Amino acid sequence: MKKSDKKIRGIAPPYDLKTLILAVLMSVSLACSIHSVNAESTDSDIRARARDIGIQIGSLPTGPHNAITDIAGVKVGHVTLNEGDSIRTGVTAILPSDDIWTARLFGAAHTIHGNGEATGIARINQAGWVESPILLTNTLSVGAVHDGVVRYIVKRYPDNNIVLPIVAECYDGGLNDISGLHVTAEHAIEAIENATSGPVAEGCVGGGTGMRCYGFKAGIGTSSRVLPEEQGGWTVGVLVNSNGGRRSQLRIDGVPVGNEITGSPPRRGRDGSFIIVIATDAPLTHRQLKQLTIRATHGLARTGTPSTDGSGEFVIAFSTANIFPNNVENGTFQIQMLVNWRLNLLFQAVIEATEEAIVNSMTMATTTTGRNDRTMYAIPLAELQEAMKAHRR
Repeated sequence: MKKSDKKIRGIAPPYDLKTLILAVLMSVSLACSIHSVNAESTDSDIRARARDIGIQIGSLPTGPHNAITDIAGVKVGHVTLNEGDSIRTGVTAILPSDDIWTARLFGAAHTIHGNGEATGIARINQAGWVESPILLTNTLSVGAVHDGVVRYIVKRYPDNNIVLPIVAECYDGGLNDISGLHVTAEHAIEAIENATSGPVAEGCVGGGTGMRCYGFKAGIGTSSRVLPEEQGGWTVGVLVNSNGGRRSQLRIDGVPVGNEITGSPPRRGRDGSFIIVIATDAPLTHRQLKQLTIRATHGLARTGTPSTDGSGEFVIAFSTANIFPNNVENGTFQIQMLVNWRLNLLFQAVIEATEEAIVNSMTMATTTTGRNDRTMYAIPLAELQEAMKAHRR
């Protein structure tokens, strides 16, 4: 067949200009209709953040990216291992600042329930500072990730050999071949080197790749709040790795959506855990940051979980406003500190951002099949919107 004799689908030759235009329009129409059908039939693959589907939690405005990276200097990096039939895991790194290795920041940590592991938090609460990035991974990979941070420090900062890395875990063995020990020290180093400012990837990425939350697929989520200028104008950002709660407990902005969404009931499994990381540019000391970590429990509780005996929830917070210098001539240095009565709006910011970060971790996650052909379904956004609207009428 000659090139000029090839048929345009649905139209026989010969062709004139009018016929060709008609053919193009038919092709565009067909393509649009196929896209529309796919959009309706793969809701779990078309994801959106909470605010993009009309769920606005709290009253304070968000930062430009609605993410922990809205605090200047904070960066987030992921390494995602999604391979074959059973590897669903990874590493997430939060860098408090570019020079965290040599200049410490005020920090604090809080254990909601300790059936889990978060290395370095004893040091944080003893010294009152953070001196390392914060890395999130699965339960059996804490050692490998810890080793990776140490190797990174030794290579780049050979004189700084007393840093205690901060590594927190959640169990992803339902979807991931956790005993295969697929996360390595090199993955931790890569997550640190991948860390960037700006928008943060959420859902099934990094340390959240194999996680689930309230019987739905979940993972990494983030959110931020900005205080009014007359209240200081400071920003609070939260990042969570969500991996706990039962379907019947789930509440979003006060609505019991877990009881409204009845499709794809989850298998009974572990209660799981949440890791919550808080960043702020408000000038807070260790004691004040400790108060913020406690308020994060309020935001977590608003989503429904009672933090059961099988869960391991840890909260880590830091402020970028003050820097601990390595050397001082007279043994003292000056800091800025917010007066206590101005903490109230920061408490509200932490609560709102924590709740929204958890919701984002679910609405951005996609349906995932992993180990032993297990499938964890993403929360259906159309049903979620309907449930929210029904309770707002």
